[in-house]
Amino acid sequence: MTVAYMGEKVFLEEIRAANQVWVAKGTYNNIYSQELDRGEISLPVWSSSERVSSFLKHALLVGTKYEPHAVSLEVFTNAWLSDKMKGITELQLNPDGKSDRVLAYTSDEFISALSA
Repeated sequence: MTVAYMGEKVFLEEIRAANQVWVAKGTYNNIYSQELDRGEISLPVWSSSERVSSFLKHALLVGTKYEPHAVSLEVFTNAWLSDKMKGITELQLNPDGKSDRVLAYTSDEFISALSA
């Protein structure tokens, strides 16, 4: 088994058990994300509040202060990912803020993996 596969497996098990994902929410109700070349959004998501906190501790973010924010899987998949106006096309799974390398899914791959 590869490290990426193990990271994916742990992530999916943790979000299924909690029935939620975590995002980094800013003081102005903005959500931390990265814009891709095509104007689409790459959204980091975590499987626990502690993982978000660790990312925020290690990432060199400037400006807005972010905090962990839980989003139920139902709202995340049915409202956030299905809303094409949000432009979320990629999800970064449990980034740690220490490395540029991160396991990424397309929105469709994420929904498929949840169903598997």
